[in-house]
This record gives sequence, C-alpha cells and structure tokens, in this order.
Amino acid sequence: MIFVKEDFNDFKTGELPYDKGHSALGEYHHIDYPGYFGNFYDPIALHQWRSLDGSWLITEDNGIHYLEQNRGDNTKGAFLNVASTLVHKNKIYSDFTVSFNVRQFEINSYSGLAFSYLTSRYYYGVVLEFDKLKLIKRNEETIEIIKEVKINFDDSKDYNIKVKVSNNVLIYLDNELLINEKVEYVKGRSIAFISKAACRYSNLVVEMNEDEYQEHLSNLEKENERLEGKRKKYPKLECIKKIDLGNAGTGRQLRIARYNGKSYLLFAQHQKRYIRDSFAHLSSMSLFEYESGKLLWTIGEPNNSFDNTMISCDLPFQIADIDNDGKLEIIYARNFMVNIIDMLSGKLKKSMKTPIIQGDPNVKNEPFYRLNVDAIRVADFEGLGYQGDFIIKDRYQNVWAFSYKNDFKELFRYNHKNTGHFPYVFDYDNDGRDELLIGYDLINSDGKMIWSLPMNSDHTDEIIYTKLSKDSEEKFILASGNEGMNIINRDGTIFKHNEIGHAQRISVAKYDLKEKGLQIMATAFWGSDGIVCIYDSNGELLKQMEVGGNGSVITPIMYDGINTLALLHAGINGGLIDSDLDRVVLFPDDEHPFTSSEVYDIDDDGIDEILCWNLNELWVYKAKEYVIPKKRYRKYPSNSFSNYRGEYLISEDDL
Repeated sequence: MIFVKEDFNDFKTGELPYDKGHSALGEYHHIDYPGYFGNFYDPIALHQWRSLDGSWLITEDNGIHYLEQNRGDNTKGAFLNVASTLVHKNKIYSDFTVSFNVRQFEINSYSGLAFSYLTSRYYYGVVLEFDKLKLIKRNEETIEIIKEVKINFDDSKDYNIKVKVSNNVLIYLDNELLINEKVEYVKGRSIAFISKAACRYSNLVVEMNEDEYQEHLSNLEKENERLEGKRKKYPKLECIKKIDLGNAGTGRQLRIARYNGKSYLLFAQHQKRYIRDSFAHLSSMSLFEYESGKLLWTIGEPNNSFDNTMISCDLPFQIADIDNDGKLEIIYARNFMVNIIDMLSGKLKKSMKTPIIQGDPNVKNEPFYRLNVDAIRVADFEGLGYQGDFIIKDRYQNVWAFSYKNDFKELFRYNHKNTGHFPYVFDYDNDGRDELLIGYDLINSDGKMIWSLPMNSDHTDEIIYTKLSKDSEEKFILASGNEGMNIINRDGTIFKHNEIGHAQRISVAKYDLKEKGLQIMATAFWGSDGIVCIYDSNGELLKQMEVGGNGSVITPIMYDGINTLALLHAGINGGLIDSDLDRVVLFPDDEHPFTSSEVYDIDDDGIDEILCWNLNELWVYKAKEYVIPKKRYRKYPSNSFSNYRGEYLISEDDL
C-alpha cells in the first residue's frame, strides 16, 4: 500500500518559505516564515547564503510539478558538509520501500534521499553523484561511503531510485538492483531530501506491504500511548496573565526585576545603524508593572515595527542595584552615553561618555568616533562586596571595565581573542573580586590573563560555570559555535569536546531525577538548526533529536515543584521537554503569542512561569497544579539578562 505520495501538486510554483535575510533571528526567536511547506520542514539555516535565494523551488514542466534544489553547494569552511535538506514530517515505524525520481543539473556534488534520518547531521542516505550511486552514512562531520557503484550518467534523464529499507538495504536504479548492504536501521525516524547539487525531484512514494503497515500502525500507537502516558503525569499549562504592550512590544529584549514585592518588565527597542545588527542603537525603553499591567514610563519613541524590534544580538541595558542603596537602577547605553537612572522614576542619576575608539589600534571595523556599546554587565572587580562596577564591550574585540562608585574610573581594558557576546562574571579564586571568562580567555579582576583556551575560530555564545556532580570540581560549559560544545576544567584544559554542529545554546539542570549529577542540554543553529542534545555529568551524549523549527531556548523550568523540564519555545512544535527529549507539556491551542519566550519566577513562589510575547502582547503561563519546592535553587542572576547566557537551575541536593 502507498503510505506517502508527494507529487508536489499541492504546492504553487515558487520558492518554499525561508528567512530571506538568512539571519540569526532564529537563534532564540521562534519565527514561522510565510508560505506553504506542505508535509515538509527545512532544518538548515546558514549565514553563508546571505544575498542568495532559498534552497527549494517548485517548478512545472509539461504539467508535472517538480521540487528543485535551487542552491547548488555554496558552503565552505566549517560548513563544508552542510547539504540542503528538506525533511518529511511523517515518521516511519516499520520497514518500508521509498522511491523517487531525480535529475541532476550539475555534476560537482550529490543529490539523493536520507532514511533513518535523526537530524541533519545523523542519517543514512542514497545519493547520485555524477556517474556513481552511493550508500552513505553521516555521523556529525564524518560521511562514510558504505558502498558505491558506477553508472552510465545522462544529465537529461530523470533517474528512478528505489530503496527497500530494513536492516538489509536494497537500492535499485531504474529497477536494477545495484546495492545490497547491511545497515543499522532504526524505526521511528524520518526521510529527507539531501542535496549539494542543483537538481530536481519528483514522485516521492513510500510503500509498505500489509505486514509492514500493521507494524507501523502498532508501533505508532505504542509511541503515542507512551507519550500520552508521560503527558498525563504533568499538570497542564494555564494562562494566568495577559498584558497589552501597545507600541512598546519587542523581540527577546526583556529585563525582569522584583522590587518591594512587585515585579517589573522592561522592554527595549532599537534602530539598526550602519551594518545589519552589528551597531544597533537603543531607541526606546518601556517599563511595565507586572501585577497591574500598567505602563509606568517610556524613554525614547516606541515603534513596534519589525525593524525596530527583531534583532539577533543583545541590546545594552540591565536592571541592577549598582550603587548598593537598596533601590534598583537601570544602566543602559544610548547615543554614545552610558546612563544610570532610577528604575521606578526614570530619573537620571549619573552618566558618562563611551570611550573614544577612532584611531585605537585595538579597534577594527568600527564606524564611529565613540564606542557603540554592544552589551553591558555589572560586576565587582574592586572587592566592594556588591556588584558596583560594570563592563561594556564592542561586538567581538574589546571589553572595558569601569567603576561606578569612583566616577567611572576605567579599571581595565581587554583585547586578545574574540570576546563572544556576553562575558561570564564570577569570583574564580574566592578573593572577593570577580573574574571574567571572555570568549576563550579567563582574566582576573585587574584584566590580566589567567589562561587562554587553544581555540581561535568563531566565538563563544554561552557559558556556565558549575559542578556537574558531587565528586567533581567546578567546570566551564561552553557553547562555542563551530568549536562545538566543550567542557573545560578549572585550569583551562579541555575535559570534553562534543561535535554538535554550530553550538548555540546550553543549559544545566537536574533534568533526570534517576541519573547521577546534573545534565547538560545544548542546541545547534547555523548549518543544522533545531538539533537538541542532552549529555550526562561527564559530557557523554545521551540522546539527540531535531525539533523541526527554530528558536528553541532550552531554558530549565521548575515546573511543578518536583520536575525540572526545559522550554523549547511556545510555537506549535514547541512546549516543554524532559530528559528523554520528549515533549511532555504542550501549550494550549489558544492563539497565544509565540515569537519570544522566557522563564522566570515572576511571583517569587519557587515555581517558574513562562512569559510568551510578540510585538503586541505578553501572555504568562504556569502549571495548573504544583507544590512549593523544598530545595533552594541557583539561577542566572536577574541583573544580567542576555540572549547569550547559558541558563541553569541547580540545587546542591541534586549534585
């Protein structure tokens, strides 16, 4: 029987949806780009394709619709093995036979189909590459050719490839059996078109005999029952609050603070200057009181257009008690000034000009006379006993540290390797003064180097410093882009390196109550969007999966007082996942906003809420039933928000 038939007649001719800017917005925003995807999704995002069109195109010839790979190759460096990929959403739980037609428009690389597809970095595949038919296996960056057979190539021909998929794979080309090989086929995975050559596909068909079909239905039913059984163990989410943001709405540029028993939400907007997202200007800030939903004040002129709200970087603003007076201030950079204002009134307390950078030999490719601040973070470099100092930075080259108490005295300046987005602040040597991990370098409170990692490519996006088990010393967990997800010893030696693609986000928590120590989650973005991995306390991979959408923040959430889950996003294929990477809590089908999401204990009762918002409104969700947890947890401090911070939820009892 025919299980899947895709002739692409349900598509109009034209491109399939994609991010036309090939931007980094999907690193932490969940965005559905307009258009029709049918039964497929595209898991590849790549900045190397900027100024190029999309990967997939529906064309027509003599009344037949074709799916064309419209990209060719166009990859290099760390992304050399990235192939344009289009995944069929149906998972297959039995042996099956798949057939499709393919015609290659170029001969420099391959086109074909993946089966037993887990992620865009892990699958088996059958590909046509000029005059060779190949059975391959991809595992991260390793692509193994299991078998290849020479064929007579004709560029004007649509070849029919048929694959009988089981632990013994039979591959036919135009009904001739050419490959017969054993593989480790795993049921319950997907199929996907994979191509690094311009080509066209047609007539994708998945067939099963009666026994295979019944096995598929039986296994699918068991899987659905397994998931439903898990989901029944968790309370449902309910919306407990809605706030109209008016024209103050924004992307994931939110700061949250609690003061005198109330919570406050600070939203920031921007305007882009000079080059895309690299030199954003903070254009407005708006402070809301959470309980009443009332807008307290606005600085600047709000404009919640897409261009003023959606950006793939941090904006330079934080809420902190920087003068240790028991009240909260906002420290922010705008128009080449760093300003400190009283949070509740918005009244200016102190300000300084940003550093002059024109002519500075350590500043390259910055367009302005003074520093356009990329990010701000508070710290205690002077041994004050409170975080009364602060750092500001440019995009990737330099960090400056200043004293607020001592009239903005410059404490030190860093310039060595790529800074990454958001330095990690902590007291490394327990001397009462903070040190910084900046990208790949650890420096002390005087700005002197302690150690430097033997890494030089890309940059570090996220950092966590913690013990992972009772018996271990503290370790650094780094999501460092093309350098992967790494666990680093205190002395700067590498404890564990994990390939994941372009490592983007990390979190640490007791996701599995049965396992020793804590677990690490990580995501990938560039070249392999949507991959989520979970590792044990030694950094060994436990499981991985592909979400099938962008914007997974994997933030740990104390959900019901017992279980720690991780938030993907608030979209249709999002929700909360457990240590098996199963979606065990789903959002209601209630038309809630989903572009941005954040986890925060907004009412300070020990149970986390989920904030979901778009450019117009914010909704807040919480478990319907919960118990107040007895454990005390450490989280990232609320005076240091960033889209590039590794999130953690840690109790000493869980180590």
